[in-house]
Amino acid sequence: MTGSRSVRAETLKVLSLPATYFTLLATLGVSAALAIALTSSGQEGNTGLAFVRYTQAGFIVLGVVTATSEYSGGQIHVTLTAMPRRIALQLAKMAALLIVAVPAATITVLVGVAVTRAPWSAAVEASAYLALTAVIAAAVATILRRSVPAVAGLLGYYFIAGPLLHGRATFASYLPDAASHDLGALGGSAVVLGWVLVAVGVSAAAFHRRDA
Repeated sequence: MTGSRSVRAETLKVLSLPATYFTLLATLGVSAALAIALTSSGQEGNTGLAFVRYTQAGFIVLGVVTATSEYSGGQIHVTLTAMPRRIALQLAKMAALLIVAVPAATITVLVGVAVTRAPWSAAVEASAYLALTAVIAAAVATILRRSVPAVAGLLGYYFIAGPLLHGRATFASYLPDAASHDLGALGGSAVVLGWVLVAVGVSAAAFHRRDA
């Protein structure tokens, strides 16, 4: 199977999962509700992007679900039969996730920005951050191969450990969630992209070296 066909096949798999639509619709609904709540409390402008820090939970779940769905039913063996080149397959899976996550993140952020009246220029960084967070989550889930530990660990980091470290440790600005605290900072976006490359590389190596 060629690379383009593999990406197309993986994209169809993501789109065939009911959990994909449930997660994205729930995330959009929660994001809109949070944006309305922020506006009602008088938080507009840059602070209006605070909803992104909560919305990222949905994209974490999306990344985990797409990565672990094939392991629960044993479909991964069929996939490997059709596409035995594991590193290329893992890259195709990540590309397929981005194909779904980017427009979903864009719609989610645009709705929130429209409600909170945050700067439209920040929508690009926020959308990219959510989509890349989904990729990091998928990479972690590929390594763990279990959805519950992956979701629990990632949510624990992004909502407990990360916020606790932010502003208290000098290295916190180099952690994966750094951009969520300042979505207009190019440095934060570069940090997230760096973590994506590391996470995808490690997950591809792990996927290549071990049994399905």
